[in-house]
This record gives sequence, structure tokens and C-alpha cells, in this order.
Amino acid sequence: MKRILIFCLTVIGITSLNAQDVFVPINFSSLEKKIIKSEAEIADPKKSLDPKIWVKRGELMLSASDVDLEQVYEGMNPTNLTLFYKNPIITTEDFDGKSFSVYTYERIKFYFDNNALAMWNRTKSVYENPTSEAFKCFNKASELDKAGKLNLKIFEDFNKLKVQLKKNGINAYYRGDKEEALTYFEMVLIINKLPVLNGQIDTIMIQYSGIIAREMNQYERAIKHYDDLVLVDNQPNTYLLIKEDYLKLKDTVSAVATMEKALLKYPDTLNVVANLVDLYIRTNRISDGLKTIESTIAKNPEKGEFYYWKGRLQLNTTDEDRITKALASYEESIKKTPSLYYAYYDIGYIYFLQGQDLFERAGDEKDKVYREEMITLGNENYNKSLPNLEKALELNTSNRDIQRETLDTLKRVYYKLQMTEKYDEASLKLKNL
Repeated sequence: MKRILIFCLTVIGITSLNAQDVFVPINFSSLEKKIIKSEAEIADPKKSLDPKIWVKRGELMLSASDVDLEQVYEGMNPTNLTLFYKNPIITTEDFDGKSFSVYTYERIKFYFDNNALAMWNRTKSVYENPTSEAFKCFNKASELDKAGKLNLKIFEDFNKLKVQLKKNGINAYYRGDKEEALTYFEMVLIINKLPVLNGQIDTIMIQYSGIIAREMNQYERAIKHYDDLVLVDNQPNTYLLIKEDYLKLKDTVSAVATMEKALLKYPDTLNVVANLVDLYIRTNRISDGLKTIESTIAKNPEKGEFYYWKGRLQLNTTDEDRITKALASYEESIKKTPSLYYAYYDIGYIYFLQGQDLFERAGDEKDKVYREEMITLGNENYNKSLPNLEKALELNTSNRDIQRETLDTLKRVYYKLQMTEKYDEASLKLKNL
């Protein structure tokens, strides 16, 4: 199971006791009685118009959500748990391919992984879905409180509710229920948009809501969250995520539109320009791509990466001299930025393809003189490809896929040029990669 690791303790906090404090757990039976009384109060036509009644009910629901969990936090060890909650029944259970130590109490089970609390599971609840009911109650209180006398109280209670929602969402995610986790997190975002919250923004919640939606392949849902994120978070990569989600939905029009918006906001960012140009190539909008890259180069004349993408675009035109133009752009890219291994690779691969084509045509040629000329030109192109492919391999220390492609192409060139030692060396490197 994938896990969210970053924010668990920071967003929900860790409840701890000072030496002089005495832990008094929420009384389950008493809470049940209070909730029954609350049901009667909200059913009363007169009392149900009192916002304080709804605030009180909402706070009961916060207690219902927190009962048996008041001192619990992720990563807690069993010793601390039993310090507060006394003697459990201890067993083991397998869950999601892992074995957990399970501490079972009357209404709840706690799952420990390597002596750290990983998750819990309620077996008895005082109220079904208390956080949802708390949300309705505080909302109702806010609607009835026309004069705003309870604004501060409702504000504080909504923030307490958000803590519960995050805590429950994390637990649901760890239990493998991503839909439930996302529902909790999305409720946090809904609360933040309420007027009484004064426009609170939680970028972490927006981010993780998008991540979980993507994990469930719910790309439209993820896009909604990332659309919110771009409004508050100055990160170009968010646009890239939206673009990828649109591509998953096979909506290339929206994918292009997304990256065009990103370009307006981040006109000099390589990832933005590269992704947009790549989309222009994939959607056969070469002229739009060329306009974009020419404008970008005019503003950033020393960035070799942009000349590389110009070359990629030129290769996809219908110009008779497109290969010559593309090679010139690639050469300019490595002149500006000598570390661009992929530019060296493309140059080498173009010469390799040209040489390969000449050798194939030579094999079909009947005229001996013409055939020899093509073989000579083929050898020239293979010899041009070699230093570029070798330089690409030297500079590329991270991209294993291109390393494999480079070595495979080098093997073909070495074999054709009868460079036996080099061929064996490349074969060994490819085998060990």
C-alpha cells in the first residue's frame, strides 16, 4: 500500500499530557445519552432555531469522532497506548500483505507495525459518520446566527473538525480505503471555502486530494483540485500534472490549453516550454510550436535546451531541408549547453538513420559505381554518428532508457564498421545495464 508520509504528525498534532495532567477519557455511555437528548432538541421547532443548540450538537459530534482516540497519534508505541487505554486483547492479523500486532478494545482495534501505530478500525460507534453530522451542525449554526455573535465559536469548532477530518482521512488511507480518505480531505477543502473561515487555504490538503484522486484514476476529480492549486501555489509542475491528467482522459485540446496557460505564467521555464512543444508535435501543430520556440529563444538566447526543441520541431515539418535545419539547431544547442546528452544522441541517431538508409539502398542497387558511392556515403554518415553517440553515452549518467538505445545503436554502427573491440565493449555494457 502506498503511504502518505509527510504531513501526518504536522497537520493533526500530537496530544500529550503534562506531568500534572490526568487523562479523563470521553464517557461513551454519557455521550450516547447526550446525543439522544440532542436529537430531541433539534426536533423541537422552537429550540431548533437556536444556533447554540446546533453548536452544542456539533461539538457532541466532535466528541463522537474522537472517542477512544483522544490520546492516539500515528507512530505511537504500544506502551504509550496502554498507558492511557489500559489492557487490550493482543493478537496478530495479516493485512495488505503485512502482519500487524493488533490491540483490541471494546469498541476499537489498533494496528501496530514494528511497534508503531499504523492505523485503527472502529468496531462500535456512538454515531454513524459524526464528522459529516458535525459539518452540517456548524453550517446550520452559522446560517441561524444572523448577527454573527457565534462567529468566533463556529470558526474554532470548524478548525477542530478539520483536525478530525485529517486524522480520519489519514487512517482511512492507511487502511486502503482511498475513497473514504479523499472524502474526508475534500470536506476540509469545502470547510475552508466557507465565509466563516475567512478564506483559509490548505495547499497540502489540495495537493494530497489531487494525488489520491490520481491514484484512483479519477482524473477529472484530480484536475479540479490541481486547478485550485495553481491559484494559490506558484509551482509550474502543477500545470504538468493537469496536462498529464487530460492526456489520460484523451483530451489533447485541454492538455495543450493547460500548457499554453502555463507558458503565459512561466515563459522561461524549460519544463513548461518542452512539454508544450512536445504537445504541439504530438497534435501536429508544428507552426504553433515554431512560433512559441522562436519567441522563447529570442528571450533566452543562451539556453541550449530551447534550440534542441526547435530542432525537434523542424524535424516534424514538411520542408525538404528539415534534417539540415534540425541538425543546425541541435549543433547550436550543444554549443550553448555542452552537457545536453540527448542533443548529441539525436544528432548521432540522425546520421545513423541516414547511413542505414544508404546501405539498404546500396543493397538493392544494380549499378556498381552508384552502389559503391552509396556505401561510401553510408560509411561517412556512420562515422559522423559515432562521436555524437559516444558523447551522448559519456554525458548521460541517469537516463537508462536512452543509455540502452544509445548502446544498441552504437553496436550496430561498430558492427557495420567492423570495430570488433568496440562492439564487444558496447555489448557488455548493454548486458550489464
